[in-house]
Amino acid sequence: MTDAALPCGPAGAPAQQARARRYESLHNWLFLVDLLIVLGTLGALLWRGEHGLSFMLHHALARATGGNPWLVTGGYVAVLLGVYTLALLPYAWWKSWYLEHHYGLSTQTIGNWLGDEAKAFALALTLALLAVELIYALLRVSAWWWLWAAGAWIILQVVLGILFPIVIVPLFYRVTALEDAALQAMVQRAAAQANIRMLGLYRIGLSAKTRKANAAMAGLGRSKRILLGDTLLDSFERPEIVAVLAHEFGHYYHRHVLKMIGTASGAAVLGMGVAHLVLHRSAAALGIHDVACVATLPLVVLALFVFGLVTLPVTNMLSRYYERQADTFALQTTKDAAAFIAAMERLACMNLADKTPPPLIEFLLHSHPSIARRIAAARAWQAAQPSPLPAPSP
Repeated sequence: MTDAALPCGPAGAPAQQARARRYESLHNWLFLVDLLIVLGTLGALLWRGEHGLSFMLHHALARATGGNPWLVTGGYVAVLLGVYTLALLPYAWWKSWYLEHHYGLSTQTIGNWLGDEAKAFALALTLALLAVELIYALLRVSAWWWLWAAGAWIILQVVLGILFPIVIVPLFYRVTALEDAALQAMVQRAAAQANIRMLGLYRIGLSAKTRKANAAMAGLGRSKRILLGDTLLDSFERPEIVAVLAHEFGHYYHRHVLKMIGTASGAAVLGMGVAHLVLHRSAAALGIHDVACVATLPLVVLALFVFGLVTLPVTNMLSRYYERQADTFALQTTKDAAAFIAAMERLACMNLADKTPPPLIEFLLHSHPSIARRIAAARAWQAAQPSPLPAPSP
């Protein structure tokens, strides 16, 4: 039976939050399932070292390609990623299509979903081929491969940051310039009050796939822009939209994108250093003699995966700090706590967000403060504002 969506508003709030808690709890368990799938797959590939599945695939590709390391590496990545994606396609359908429809959040047809999966696979394969070919080319020629690989990863992230809003997003959604003159004027005033150069505003067609509302700042340099979901534009009141936009301006004002690139760059160097140590020490323990062989890729992926998992709470804690800064900026710019709070309430309802998740889950897995915390902070900010002076007596 479908867990149908309920109307937003005070009357449906208790039932809506009960649904949100079920939805959140289910996805927390699915996070653990995803971990087990990844770790189980990597463990199966590494089992028995040079006599295991990973090396069997490498040897078969070496015979088929005459031992050309570039072809072997590319073939290895394509076969593994293709088999992994096909094997998990039913699970991906249940998780990202069926459940979203079950909870009344998705508007996407199965054909459109399959098309998105195909495009996502092509994009993932392209990036994986580029990254793995480079890593193993460096492994073959330099003991400092991990440092060079980290540098290349940083450059790749910058390039993807530039291309994301102008190339990648349009692959999946229809993006058009925002043509609402009245809203643009309101946003222009908010930007001027904050002394921020007006960014490009674009409407992104989320409604073709979801009922969720969202907005984001994306891009670097000249590609920098703010993307507003049509679900948000069509469902929110104008002051609420301005509050959401002012939050995005806060990220721009505090240079959060550049700071996150700097943090990610440091993490890349540290993570690749850890992968280097794990690769060499674990290879010896598994009886693997040639670490520059692409069959050792599961070791590199395992090291980076565990590193990312261990550092995830720290990354999320930093992200939540940036989000609080952007919230404060929005309140100081618009001076409209009521609109900000209304926007948060509407986001919680439309996105089926648990406003009060368990503190441990929020600390470990959430990149944003809970809706309840954001609303409480807005009310505290409002209470701290000086009261207006009374009108003079006649």
